[in-house]
Amino acid sequence: MRILHCLSQIPGKTGSGVYLQALVREAAAINIEQAVVCGIPETMRVHETNLGLNAGRVFATRFENSSLPFPVAGMSDVMPYPSTRFSSFNPERLKRYRVAFSKTLIEAVKKFKPDIIHSHHLWIMTALCKELFPTIPLVTSVHGTELRQLELARQLAPAIIKGVRPVDKVMVLNHDQRLKVLDKYSFPPERVVVTGTGYRQDLFCRDYCAKENLPTIIYAGKLSRAKGVLWLIKAFNKLSEKAILWLAGSGDGPEAEEIYALVASNPQIQLLGALSQTELAARFQRAHIMALPSFYEGLPLVLLEALACDCRVVVTDLPGIRELVSEEAVSEGLVSCIPTPPLTGPDTLEIEHEKPFLSNLENALTIQLNRVREQQFNCCHQLKKILSETGWHQVYQRVQMVYNQVSGS
Repeated sequence: MRILHCLSQIPGKTGSGVYLQALVREAAAINIEQAVVCGIPETMRVHETNLGLNAGRVFATRFENSSLPFPVAGMSDVMPYPSTRFSSFNPERLKRYRVAFSKTLIEAVKKFKPDIIHSHHLWIMTALCKELFPTIPLVTSVHGTELRQLELARQLAPAIIKGVRPVDKVMVLNHDQRLKVLDKYSFPPERVVVTGTGYRQDLFCRDYCAKENLPTIIYAGKLSRAKGVLWLIKAFNKLSEKAILWLAGSGDGPEAEEIYALVASNPQIQLLGALSQTELAARFQRAHIMALPSFYEGLPLVLLEALACDCRVVVTDLPGIRELVSEEAVSEGLVSCIPTPPLTGPDTLEIEHEKPFLSNLENALTIQLNRVREQQFNCCHQLKKILSETGWHQVYQRVQMVYNQVSGS
């Protein structure tokens, strides 16, 4: 079986990029032949994608050149690197984008001759794959950001919805996401399956001796308003408990600059920058609490990773979160779910709701810091079972079943 993976962004820099790297790594372990189509800046070297494939198996569409004179288009409006928003796409920019990726896809299929194409996101590239290669089985992994882009880039949505409907199988992260995909794209129910997400069990694990002496809170993700980082910093600044806040990740543009300015005023907050999986695992092992006050998520890998490293969690009560971490972990107090505030659009906090959201976040952090100080221990059997069953090996086995279904194996 020969699999061509397709991601329109930089591999490894976002949740979908980490997901892609994991699938490639798991498939390589059982000698599946693979190639990857991806979108990267003109100056980026292919080996920097960290896919573990030789250069001849990575087919890159290059941005920031005469053909695509703008940064990589991102599935989130704020990416951890310079990017272009799909909401800014006019007919000319869309045409250039389609032409560039079409050339890359045609070259990849001609040279690699895949049995199956596995695309990521129900978006432009996925529609292109089916348009260009209607006879090659096509499966797609949904990561959630495409559902948000249907609202943010409404000028593109009708054509994309129509273009992706012929996809043979759609793989989603959880049951809530499955219902949203069925509603937004009108797929037949039998074509949408839950395959879930995973984490690297070899890296993310407990190390009780590694915990910091001073209570330490860590955030990992993009430095943006939609991730709630601004309010996390404000809530941290109001805490009476002495603690440290680590911000792992990067951002770009005015939102990141606003966050950097707030950080500069508090020496108890440390910017860690973008971390590798190994570096992030080491930080989670040292931290006590992982905070993710995001306004929108697909299924955040970082929650599993942090919990596996024995971190307590403060997270917005978004759809799918309780399914991911287990109701037992919430009821036992290991995970604090704070109410999701009313939003304008998919992920913008309304000004009048900032104060209660900030108060809820501060209270949740205070409660978890008290539990850390009191060295409370929670034994959550449901969570233990979830963590044991959500390694990338198990995820890939479910994906492999989908491959077999569409290929008739």
